[in-house]
Amino acid sequence: MEREVKQQTFTSLLEHSFRERQRAIDRYCVQHRDTYLGMAAMIQPDVSNWTQVYSRAAFAILSANARFQDAVTALAYVNRHKGQVDADTLVGYRMTPDKAEWCNRLPVGRPLLALTRQDSETYHDHRLRLKRDVLGLGLCKASFLTALLDPLNADVACIDTHMQKVYLGNTGFRSLSMTTYLGVEAKVRKVAERHHVSTFLAQWMIWDHTRGSTTTHAIFPGSHK
Repeated sequence: MEREVKQQTFTSLLEHSFRERQRAIDRYCVQHRDTYLGMAAMIQPDVSNWTQVYSRAAFAILSANARFQDAVTALAYVNRHKGQVDADTLVGYRMTPDKAEWCNRLPVGRPLLALTRQDSETYHDHRLRLKRDVLGLGLCKASFLTALLDPLNADVACIDTHMQKVYLGNTGFRSLSMTTYLGVEAKVRKVAERHHVSTFLAQWMIWDHTRGSTTTHAIFPGSHK
């Protein structure tokens, strides 16, 4: 009986903590919504321009299991050496050598536009196709690429380490089942609906709020409009 009471108390405290965190997230969204809409508009790509699609795809690959700033500096190198990324050089940017091969597998030129979302595809279908067809992308980073190709509208979220901490209490990144992933994403979507933004934009705000800093993602050629 005593153990049951302690468990109920512990559960109640966790629920209270989660509710408080969600209130803080909502306050952050109210305060900064317009700023994030502006930042998303800045990085909204021209999906008929293969170089803009390339930079988003390369960054999705590079940012997997890497520090954000390391991926940013690596992207500058990869953008200069499309199709000819040297593994040893990439390692110097704190990337794994496999990422050189994965970036080099990306088509160079208009064939790359096949990676963009087609009219018949939902955002979910699109990320599943990217996960299947682009080496180096799991569900999390395939979602990220779908989002980077349409940040103002994408109905997906990148459930990375920080997002797992908020919604699952995980202390590090874990591979999630599709059911768990979609369950967390549904919670992010509710935040998006409350603040009238895309699911990705809500995730972006939650991500920054959790990390305690603002990330503009203005790292792509042409994103300084």
